Amino acid sequence: MRKLLYLLPLSLLFFVTACGDDDVQAEETAEVNLNFKATYDGDDFYTENIYKLFEGVDDTDIKFSTFDFFIGNVSLIKNVGEEFEETELLEIDFVSLSFDPGQAAQAEAGVTIQGRKVPAGTYDGIKIGFGVPADLNRTSPSEYGSGDVLSKTSHYWSGWDSYIFAKLEGLADHNGNGVFETSGVEEGFTYHMGTDETFTERTIFQTITLEVDEERTVNLNLDVRKLFRMTLSEYDQDDNDLLDVEDFPGTHTDAELQINKTMMNNFSDAVSLQE
Repeated sequence: MRKLLYLLPLSLLFFVTACGDDDVQAEETAEVNLNFKATYDGDDFYTENIYKLFEGVDDTDIKFSTFDFFIGNVSLIKNVGEEFEETELLEIDFVSLSFDPGQAAQAEAGVTIQGRKVPAGTYDGIKIGFGVPADLNRTSPSEYGSGDVLSKTSHYWSGWDSYIFAKLEGLADHNGNGVFETSGVEEGFTYHMGTDETFTERTIFQTITLEVDEERTVNLNLDVRKLFRMTLSEYDQDDNDLLDVEDFPGTHTDAELQINKTMMNNFSDAVSLQE
């Protein structure tokens, strides 16, 4: 009898543990990934392609060499009464859309970021942060292993004590001679954005229904042209709501912090969810 009494609690423990595992295994989930592509005013975006800086406003030829950015605090949202419930898809990742015409297949496929499994069901949209969230931005590349997304020394600037959230680099033929010059008449631009105050979040309200065991890819497009929008008159010398690229070709000085902020904010308008 003492032996039976001793075994009974162990049996109960096994029963409770097994039930808990079954509950976890029985959870109905779907897997969600993010796919990013870039366009330029409706055209396919490639580095080294020549575009008009602002069609109908400025016929300056422009071409890009780099376009990349961090995303963070990405979540699906669901309306629950008077507030939104967030289900996290990923904490931080990095997207590079710097594909030249010889990489057309890669550009067409886009960059897919693996998310995670979330409860199946209907969500009201997706929230995406552009940049590095403040808690992670207080760290530096030396704190991470070589394979970690935050180990990129190329995307950290000690002058800001911040990661570089996004890079947009290239050349503009301001003098119209058909040559993109990097010496003498400097025609390069280097927009590096960062610091906590420029982290931008965009919520896209669109119904997303996930079936049990489904693997869903959410397709997102970035219109690079929209990143140049400017409403601050001191950086818009032509008074056309567009950044004056010739007079303000960079964002590294304190005086250009407002350009930095505006271009990061422009990500909210530049991103759209594709069917």
